[in-house]
Amino acid sequence: MLASTSRSAVLEVLRSRGTALDVDEVAAAVGLHVNTVRGHLEVLVDGGYAVRRSLPPSGPGRPRTVYEATAAPEDGSNYRLLAEVLTHYLASTSAQPAADAVAAGRSWAAPQVDAAPHTRSDGEPTTEREAVAAVVKLLADSGFQPEASADGSRIDLHHCPFRDLAVASPEVVCGAHLGILQGALAQLGAPIAATKLLPLVEPDLCVATLERTPTSSSPTR
Repeated sequence: MLASTSRSAVLEVLRSRGTALDVDEVAAAVGLHVNTVRGHLEVLVDGGYAVRRSLPPSGPGRPRTVYEATAAPEDGSNYRLLAEVLTHYLASTSAQPAADAVAAGRSWAAPQVDAAPHTRSDGEPTTEREAVAAVVKLLADSGFQPEASADGSRIDLHHCPFRDLAVASPEVVCGAHLGILQGALAQLGAPIAATKLLPLVEPDLCVATLERTPTSSSPTR
């Protein structure tokens, strides 16, 4: 994945700048042609090392496409092997692999966000919108390319770092990802929960559905 010196340089620019950059900005920083850089960026996105998103145009014209580095490991091969081993073990030994995978995801997610129930600096509890934004950031850092709907009822995942594993063992991989959503939202303490994760509704799209919990009577803020 990162064997190319040029590709490593592109990733280093994304990581060192700490902000979203477009192709022209990255190309200027590394001294390569924009088409070469665009190819490297797409490989990094496919590998989960970077995320791609579109910004609204500031005037006439198409949206601006920018890229950001994720928290993906330098060498994903060992992590990949571990994921395969654990997925196979859970799928072949558990009497309820989907439920156990959800529980594992919830357990992992809780320490990734601040202690719940969350409160803001003004003493108010975390709102649904703030909780969704925090979960979107967690997923983005993990390479999922998430996008929350305007009404806060769903999160679209435009990239799965474990897509082929998810195709082979959806009950385990997708269950773990649902658990991550549930665990993070529960830890954040806002009255909203992830109820379903619909895998691969399109070749590059999974959809997580969100619902307000019974304690919430107001729309997403």
